[in-house]
Amino acid sequence: MKKVTYLFDRDELFGMDYHALQAFKYTYFKLLSDNPFPISPNSGNFYEMIQYLKRKDETLPVKIGTYENITLFEAANRIASDLVIINGLIQLVEEQKEFEKATFTLRLGTTHVKNKGDFTIHTENGDLEGEAFNVAPSFLENKLRKTLDKWKKGPESSVLRYIFVNAEAFVYRENVKVDEWVRVVKVKKWEQ
Repeated sequence: MKKVTYLFDRDELFGMDYHALQAFKYTYFKLLSDNPFPISPNSGNFYEMIQYLKRKDETLPVKIGTYENITLFEAANRIASDLVIINGLIQLVEEQKEFEKATFTLRLGTTHVKNKGDFTIHTENGDLEGEAFNVAPSFLENKLRKTLDKWKKGPESSVLRYIFVNAEAFVYRENVKVDEWVRVVKVKKWEQ
């Protein structure tokens, strides 16, 4: 089985400042525009739709947005979460001026590093780890609980400070209290 390929330079994702983050957002959206999602089957047949959403043809790798050789289902999940990370960091800098001089490391797609979050904010006072997800309102509480449980099992040196979530996930709940040390950020306009 072929691995998913990233259509952006993954080296760009380390130590970027606010301006580099803005430039990367532009690049990301350009790739989304250049590699749109394929048109769905018209029949609505259950098998055809499952194949369309959850299977990939190994002989014909498809480019979707910023990824190649990926299923539509995977692409939608990854891209939605990536956009929450990118726009969440931009929103955070715009709302909290103390992060203007920070740099950022993004772990998009399936880029995972043990005891690190989906992103790291590098400040002169140390690193702040964060998780991000794009979730339906009905799954918000479960996803928050699983995220916090995962971090509670990690080493003390690795501490979660931020959780970015798409704002529309809070349609049933205005506020969510998770932990006194973790700030939940409702990412507005994650899709722009």
